[in-house]
Amino acid sequence: MIKKLIFILFIGCSFNSFGQGMNKFGPVIDLGLGFYSKTSDSLDIKGGLNPSFGVSMQNYINYWFSLKTTATYAFKSTETTKVNGGAKDKLNGQFFDLCLAGRFSGFDEDVKALPYGTAGLGCAFNIVSKGQEKYMLGCSYKGALPYLTLGAGVGIKLSFFSEFDLSLNYNRYLVPAFTTPLDNKNARLNQVSLKMAAYF
Repeated sequence: MIKKLIFILFIGCSFNSFGQGMNKFGPVIDLGLGFYSKTSDSLDIKGGLNPSFGVSMQNYINYWFSLKTTATYAFKSTETTKVNGGAKDKLNGQFFDLCLAGRFSGFDEDVKALPYGTAGLGCAFNIVSKGQEKYMLGCSYKGALPYLTLGAGVGIKLSFFSEFDLSLNYNRYLVPAFTTPLDNKNARLNQVSLKMAAYF
């Protein structure tokens, strides 16, 4: 099932690349804040800043809809605290994220500022897990399978000499980020992020 979803995602990205609409490319910066669903009785799990940077391509299908493909290199940080004793540890990771999203904008392309909504899906591939020093030794972000994500957001498109996008997004990771070493419980990641992109 996961392999099929990944295949569909990459087919969608290929379609985005060779669609008949106008294409624009540009850099993107994503300032994310991660938090975890509470699942462990032995650990308090605290998310942190999850910044990422990369490139994005937007394929304009028509005046109200476009497809956006984004590839980023992402950093994720997690701090954990034992419920009994208060000992602390951490888990940091580096990921390659690939996302395909639809952007639904207003109906007047002549104005300088247009609000829009966006929804999409993505894959996050774990590259490095590090930072474990104490009881988190041997624990890592799951790397055997990619993380599947679903997301939605709202933003505003600003048109001057080029196009700038500023959006607030929410992403839900469908695969647990890691399994806690003390009680073998899955930790699920959610992320709220502020994304800035420019298209030329």
